[in-house]
Amino acid sequence: MVDQANSPAVETRPAAKPVIVWVDLIRAAAIYFVVMIHVSGQLTNVWGKIPDSQWLIADVYGGVARISVPLFFMISGYLLLPRSESLRVFFSKRMTKVLIPFVVWSFIYLFWYCGSHGPACTTNFVSQLLLVRGTYYHLWFLYTLISIYFILPVLRLIFRPEIDKRMLWYLICLWLVFQPVLTIARQVWNFNINISPPLATGFLCFFILGYLLGEIPLSRTRIILSIALWAAGALITVAGTYTLTLRSGAYNGIFYDFVSLNVIIASGTAFILLRVMGDSQIFSSSRLQSITRTLATASFGIYLIHILVIEILGYGIPWLHITSFIGYPLWSIPLVTTIVFLVSFILVRGLQKIPILRAIVP
Repeated sequence: MVDQANSPAVETRPAAKPVIVWVDLIRAAAIYFVVMIHVSGQLTNVWGKIPDSQWLIADVYGGVARISVPLFFMISGYLLLPRSESLRVFFSKRMTKVLIPFVVWSFIYLFWYCGSHGPACTTNFVSQLLLVRGTYYHLWFLYTLISIYFILPVLRLIFRPEIDKRMLWYLICLWLVFQPVLTIARQVWNFNINISPPLATGFLCFFILGYLLGEIPLSRTRIILSIALWAAGALITVAGTYTLTLRSGAYNGIFYDFVSLNVIIASGTAFILLRVMGDSQIFSSSRLQSITRTLATASFGIYLIHILVIEILGYGIPWLHITSFIGYPLWSIPLVTTIVFLVSFILVRGLQKIPILRAIVP
């Protein structure tokens, strides 16, 4: 089994501490939902070409799964922000575990893209893909993660045991105002303001939110409230996306935005609920803990490889065509998601056993 510390988003706290079951559960759930987003997206991206009822089913799967990437950022914040290490250790151990896969997989997907687009891959276009756009659409996550990693050593200066967590909640409130709320005001009322607090926009606050939610005491009231808020956030995501798409006559993904208010609410509460589940009697079984641990240690590799698996299973083998179009979306989406997930997992576990290739799927 691969050590948890070998993955940038599967870091442990100090080595002496035991494995945290709910952390593994969140990572395993998050990566499954990532795969589901891209499988259901095969249908949500073709509005008007399939029956509305089938599109709505795909919307439900995709909307519920939007918590995936925020969960990755939050669990990384919970695990990484409290650590203390020198810049030398940080860049030699922590940063390389992201940079090596980033470089290698960027070129893998570049070759895959150019293999199908040929003449479009000019020198200028390739440089744009590598440095700005990303060689494939899911790799934006690595650009964002690396950007946060660069300032992580500085952020750690404010994460001390004596810190007043109310200050961090204040930052979260600023983030909610200047990111999702201001976005809504801009889109609905055309309202804008030239004020943008540097730490209170983008994905950085997911790191801080994960740290806070991982430490917050869980009461019965908070758990019940989390269930209600998660359901509300997921419902708004699904219903809002369907309504806007129906009105515009074309796919509208405003409510799918990872930093929209509805997705932030759903993600934060899902974090709490998965934490509760991981600490419950259900996961007291050593067998189940071992399975969750194995899935968690492969999660980063699955993220990197699963798009390649989706495209090979769907279009790369002439006689196969395993996509969400193989049947009714109610069963085809979870079926194809599970197939892609398992194939990706098997490939990653195989690569992790080869010393020279282990570094690209840490």
